Amino acid sequence: MKLLILDTETTTDTENTPCEISATLYQVGYYSGAIASVSTLIPVEANNAQAINGISPELTQAAHPVYQPSLELLREMSAIADYAVAFNAEFDSGVVNQFFPNLISVPWLCAMRDFDWGYHRINSHGGYKLTDLALWLGIGISTVHRAADDVRLLVECLNRHKNLPQLVEDAIALAESPMVEIKALVSYEDRHKASKAKFVWDGERKIWYKSMRECLLDDFIHSLDFDVSIV
Repeated sequence: MKLLILDTETTTDTENTPCEISATLYQVGYYSGAIASVSTLIPVEANNAQAINGISPELTQAAHPVYQPSLELLREMSAIADYAVAFNAEFDSGVVNQFFPNLISVPWLCAMRDFDWGYHRINSHGGYKLTDLALWLGIGISTVHRAADDVRLLVECLNRHKNLPQLVEDAIALAESPMVEIKALVSYEDRHKASKAKFVWDGERKIWYKSMRECLLDDFIHSLDFDVSIV
């Protein structure tokens, strides 16, 4: 099986315009590892995130002769991949699909939400940082916030896993399971229980709700001390 590990950097404007894209083709099997990589800046006129990613708009202009051939190589890499993987696939797939339609021709997996690394320090937004995962795996970090840096870091996380084929197969099964929405059946006095279980209050519908994969539903329900119903 081959994965296309991908990351984007954006200008954080209203459309999240990409200013860099990087990818590594990675084989999973008896012999696992990176096969080929491509990374290029994308010409932009402004970058509101320059203080974070260090990419000046002037520097991106130098990519004019090479970024289109680089995208074509990325397209060829995608053509022989089975899945595209991004740490936050919801974000990166949205950027790619909006600005580079037909660039990625395979389903997406999310390394943060679909892969069960065994890391459970979830923040208030229901996720965690790639750097947190890398440090937990004992991987040193020298640079971040450039697309190629984050791709290499995720590749190294894959390299460190002791049973990578099973990790990926489980992620595929999870990603292919349909999403369901449930609501917490709690009284006003017990609303803290729903909040602690990461349910979110919907003021319009007047319910505490949570979306999750159907395959995880039974185990999650059994972990609760209150009832739920499917919306």
